[in-house]
Amino acid sequence: MTTPTPVSTTEAEAELLAAARTPTAAWLESCFGPGTLWRPESLPEQLTSRETRAFLSEVGVPAVGLDFIGYDATDLPERGMWEADLDDLFGERRPDDETPPSNWGYCVGTFDQWHLMVSADTGSVRIYNADGWDHGRGYGGWAADSLPELIGVLALLTRFEDRICGGDATAALDEFEALVDRLGQGSDQTDLWCSLVENLRDEYEEPDED
Repeated sequence: MTTPTPVSTTEAEAELLAAARTPTAAWLESCFGPGTLWRPESLPEQLTSRETRAFLSEVGVPAVGLDFIGYDATDLPERGMWEADLDDLFGERRPDDETPPSNWGYCVGTFDQWHLMVSADTGSVRIYNADGWDHGRGYGGWAADSLPELIGVLALLTRFEDRICGGDATAALDEFEALVDRLGQGSDQTDLWCSLVENLRDEYEEPDED
């Protein structure tokens, strides 16, 4: 039996980055588990982003719950993607505006009260904060330029779950943040991952003894 050649840290990181940049169904299932990807039987006509349509149809999104970060998309197979008027959610529609919605968005998962809303025309992903909607603060920030980018980093994070929850949180989160930054989704590019990493540090890092 041939012993496999050890992969250096640099090579391992390069492989992870390449996989997260262009996530395939096989790689995503290696992260989330076999049979976890959901592909809609049909797509809304309002969803015109070609990249998003192709990703949903050919690859799919994980219909999973990740307790360690409060992520939940388990209702996708039964209910499908929640469709909403983004202008209404983000407080960009006047109360007396009765024109038909034109800025549609689709929810592909939640982080507690944060809904990940994919823009129908651009495919970008923004955060809808359900806690702030009724007082004009429904916009929770920018998540990703595209659905594949978002799902790729989410899958990447699962590779660090055991270390984060198992006592190596500081080193694991440092490594994850460095990879996310190299993927162009660091604190200067997105509001999502910097906030989630901060929450993970608060939850899992050991307090300083000084």
